[in-house]
Amino acid sequence: MRGTSRQAIKEDLLQFALPGLLVFLVELMLCADRLDGFWGRVWSLIKRPAGLFEMPVAGATGLALFMSGLLIMVTGQITLRGNYSGTVKIRVGHTLITNGIYRYSRNPIYLGGLVCTTGIPLHCESLVGLFVSLALVPIVLNRIRLEERLLGEEFGDSYREYKKATTRLIPFVW
Repeated sequence: MRGTSRQAIKEDLLQFALPGLLVFLVELMLCADRLDGFWGRVWSLIKRPAGLFEMPVAGATGLALFMSGLLIMVTGQITLRGNYSGTVKIRVGHTLITNGIYRYSRNPIYLGGLVCTTGIPLHCESLVGLFVSLALVPIVLNRIRLEERLLGEEFGDSYREYKKATTRLIPFVW
């Protein structure tokens, strides 16, 4: 492994994984009393989608955001296939993925994660939890910075062209 990759992994753990996990755990603790039966509600809505209209607006919106974010994350991971990694690193045989969901956002997994973590406190109607979830934004943006630096070093002009053709995080916006 090259030194730059090793340094990127170290920075990733210290600047993303640990702070992100801490923020997410605080968010879950703030919402814990309202999350009882969460997956049961999800399953009942899969069996009977009309039940979504019987929920409070904030709860239904939060659940929709959570499920949408989860779908975006999984789609991003599936699209990456063997290139996917839990840390910022270049794998042997790594290729630049620009198709599928990556045509619209260079970072759909992070987008999905932010959407998911915003949906949880909305579903639980926790304003404090929502503000805590917003603390993930600078943490994720820093991870994107680390990843884009590494991808730029690895793929050079191909990555620079890809950056020009697509948005960083939010499709068609930014």
